[in-house]
Amino acid sequence: MATFDAQQSSWTAADVLHFARRAGFGVTPEVATTLAAQPIGATIDAWVNQSADMTAFNAALAKADVTSTGANQNLPADPAPHPFRLEGWRRQGGIPNAQGHFAWRMQFNPNSFQEKLALFYHQLFATGAEKVDNTAFTVKQIDLFRAMGTAKFGDLLLALSKDPAMLIWLDTILDRVRPGSNDVPNENYAREVMELYSLGVDNGYNQQDITNLAKAISGWTYTPLDVQADPNNPQIQRPNDATFRVNMTYHATGTIQFLGGSFDIGAPTNYGDGCIAAILTQRGTNCAAFLAKRLLTFFVNPNFSPAALTDLQALILAQNFDMKAILKLVFKSAYFFDPSNRYNLYEGPVAWLVRMSRMLCPNLATATIPALPSFPAWRAVAPYLNNSGQNLLDPAGPNGWLEHTGWINSNTARYRGKLAASLAIGETLTGSQMIFPSTVASWFPTAPTSAQAVYDRLAALLQPAPIPAPVQATWLSGLWTSGFTWDNSTATQVKVRELAFLILCSPQAQLH
Repeated sequence: MATFDAQQSSWTAADVLHFARRAGFGVTPEVATTLAAQPIGATIDAWVNQSADMTAFNAALAKADVTSTGANQNLPADPAPHPFRLEGWRRQGGIPNAQGHFAWRMQFNPNSFQEKLALFYHQLFATGAEKVDNTAFTVKQIDLFRAMGTAKFGDLLLALSKDPAMLIWLDTILDRVRPGSNDVPNENYAREVMELYSLGVDNGYNQQDITNLAKAISGWTYTPLDVQADPNNPQIQRPNDATFRVNMTYHATGTIQFLGGSFDIGAPTNYGDGCIAAILTQRGTNCAAFLAKRLLTFFVNPNFSPAALTDLQALILAQNFDMKAILKLVFKSAYFFDPSNRYNLYEGPVAWLVRMSRMLCPNLATATIPALPSFPAWRAVAPYLNNSGQNLLDPAGPNGWLEHTGWINSNTARYRGKLAASLAIGETLTGSQMIFPSTVASWFPTAPTSAQAVYDRLAALLQPAPIPAPVQATWLSGLWTSGFTWDNSTATQVKVRELAFLILCSPQAQLH
């Protein structure tokens, strides 16, 4: 029987928690209990279809940033709360704004799979905001992943190839070949779209394929769209978006050979699109194996067996690269829920911090009750995410970040500890600002009757891999040295927060 053929027929709350950690950023034990009572197939379908109501979430975006924006040239200071500033012209503070916007969406989007899939594609199609140097373009690419994350992979690959951030990032806008000239094409994107984004290193293509693909997509660029006047100076025009176009002055013409096929790259219906599509049509088996490896590493098990890889490759081909159908079948499979595929994957620092914030900070309904929303100040967290190993939206290169054990080393673990202290204990990261609002009382629906009950509840929220009983006992005896009492005193709250901090810093809490 193929690895993914057997489908899970029912599930428990523990199964729901596993699914929600991998296909989102976790759910509380209470939500898990509710979902476990619902049919597994229909629930996973709704999750992948992203069918949750977005009304309250979209309304909250207007107050999503609780970090004040300082004055910038002729722009006045803007006290919080306000939306994240994502204009294309904004350079100073632009990347932290975009990082904060993405993290906030991960935490509060009721369709968390939309954000988790966007994070997966951001890792796969890694694009650096510093080189792109346009906040709107950076956010536009993540919006593309949200919109097309469950579409056919080939459609997404073509849309990504025309995305303005990618056109800048891998120098397609510098790929200029005048018809009939001896101009040398810029091969950067032509190489990486196969090597890093669809096939893998030296897997089904050669140097001539790279050169010819570079010719096929020469002249690809964008035209500024939605040009907006500076509100404080109407004479200044600032580009806010872009639309794809082909500059025929720099687009090669003629017939080329690519991946065994012949293409007229000057034909009005094929200014290079057909060559991008040919990566899947001509090398579908290679692409399916590449994609299977990335999906297994991110969602299932980084130490996958050859059989799992081969069977997922076959599933991808059978579903014609339809990502929605593929992911539904993976998530519904008994293999996905097998105990061997739980707590076997180190979580990236962004997903880790977002998931823990979802457990300890107010949810969307609670956070939006006050006049000043109780949202984390995600824009202020950005430098610490970088130090913890993942500079969100700004990887160092097009191959993205190392995954699984690549996330953990002595330096990144140190900064995870700083983030854990800010989240659990309330220590400040920058100045005197409280980054992660939370209350101990909100963590406990009922009053615990013992120190062990405190631990059990925190472990249920934070969902670490099983922590050895002797370690638990050592923590509890060190915190409650003279008997257990539960009250609203500062001393009790400090003990609870310190226990949450210890769990967050444990090796088991880095797994999901």
